[in-house]
Amino acid sequence: MPLAGAIGTYGLMMAFQAPTMSLLLADNVHAGPSLIGLFYVVRGAASIVVSQGTGRLSDRLSDRRVLLGLSGAAGVAAGLCFALVRDYAVLVTAGVLLLSIGMVPFSQLFAYASEYAAARGRAVTAFTTVMRSVFSAAWVVGPPLGLFIVARYGFGPLYLASAGLSLATALISRWGLRYVPVPQRAPARPAGEPASLATPPRRRLPRLALPPRLWLLLGALLAMGMANQTYAIDISLYVTKDLHLGTQLVGWMAGLTAAVEVPVMIAAGRVADRVGKGRVVLAAMAVATAVFCLLPLATSAPALLGLMVLNGTWGAIALSIPMIMVQEEGKGGAGAALSLYNSAFTISILLAGAVTGVTASAVGYGGVLWVCAGLTALAGVALAARVLAPALEATVAEAVPAVDGAARISRHRSRLIF
Repeated sequence: MPLAGAIGTYGLMMAFQAPTMSLLLADNVHAGPSLIGLFYVVRGAASIVVSQGTGRLSDRLSDRRVLLGLSGAAGVAAGLCFALVRDYAVLVTAGVLLLSIGMVPFSQLFAYASEYAAARGRAVTAFTTVMRSVFSAAWVVGPPLGLFIVARYGFGPLYLASAGLSLATALISRWGLRYVPVPQRAPARPAGEPASLATPPRRRLPRLALPPRLWLLLGALLAMGMANQTYAIDISLYVTKDLHLGTQLVGWMAGLTAAVEVPVMIAAGRVADRVGKGRVVLAAMAVATAVFCLLPLATSAPALLGLMVLNGTWGAIALSIPMIMVQEEGKGGAGAALSLYNSAFTISILLAGAVTGVTASAVGYGGVLWVCAGLTALAGVALAARVLAPALEATVAEAVPAVDGAARISRHRSRLIF
C-alpha cells in the first residue's frame, strides 16, 4: 500500500505537469514556439545526463529509498520554481535541472517494486503490472483535474500542488517503504587470495547483437516516440491557441486517452502473440497516421474527444509491445536490450522539442500534427519492411540454388564448346 501510494502521488504530479508545461511557457512566460521547443530540447538533454548519473549512483547505494527521498525533494523545489518564477532563463536552467532530478522516482520506484517482489517471493511481472496500473489510473484523473485548477485558479496553485505531491512522494518513499537492499556487485578478489576462496567474478554481459531487423525496429521506435512526444508538447497549444477552445478540454482529452490505454494495453498483450507483434504495431501506426491526419480537421470538442479513443488505442500498443520486441530480438540480454530501448526513447524526446519549435514557428501548431502523421507513416514503412523481410529472404533463398544450378550448367556447356 505505501508503494502504491508513492506511485500514485508521483503519477498525479506528472499528470499535473505534462499537459500544462507548454501552456505555462506560452501564457505566463510569454515564450514563442521556438523558445518552447528549445526548453524541451534542454530538458531532454538534462534528462539524459541525470538518468545516467542516477543510474550509476543507485547501483552503489545500499538503500534505494535515500535516492527516492532526495529526488522527491528536488521535485518539490522544481514545483516551487515553476509556481513562482516567470523568467525564461531561470526556468530553462535551474528549473529544468530540478525538473530532471525530480523525474528520477519513475524508474527508481519501479526498480524498487521489482526488488521488493523478488525479495518477498512474488511474481515480479504480475506485481509490477499492478503497480503500473496505479500510475495509469493517476493519469486518468490527473489532466482533467490539473487543467481545472489552471482554468479556475491559475498555474501558480497548480504547481504548488505538484510540489506538495512531490513532497508526499518523497516522504512515503523515504519513511513509508520497507527496506529492501539493492543487489550489490560481487567484490573483486584481493591480490594473493586463492581463486577457490574468492567470490566468483561477475560474468560480463554478452555484447548486444543488432541484426538488420532490429535496426528497422529501433528506427520505427524513434519515429513513433518523436510523434508521441511532439504531440504531447503541441496539442494543448493547438487546442487553446489555434482553435480557441478552453484549457479544460485538453484535460478531458488526456484523461480519455489514458482511460482507453489501460484495457487496450491488456488486450493487445493477449492478441499480439497469436497475430504477431510486428503486425499489431504496424496496425497501430496506421491508426496513428489516420489520427494525426484527422486532428487538424477536427475543430469541435466532440470531434477531438472522439479521436482520443483512437489516440489511446495506438498509444497503448506503441508504448508497450515494441519494448518486448526489443528484449526478444536483442541477443545481449534483457538488461542490455532495455537500455537500448530507453536510449532510443530518450533521443526521441530530445528531437521532439526541436521538431516542435521549428515546425510551429514556420507553419503553426496545426502544422505540427501533419509532421506527426509523417513520422508515424515513416515508422509504419520500417515496420512493414520488417514484416516483409522474412518472406523476401525465403524467396531469395529459394532462388539462389536455381541460379547456382543454371550457372553450373552454363559453365559446363562452355567447357564442352571450348
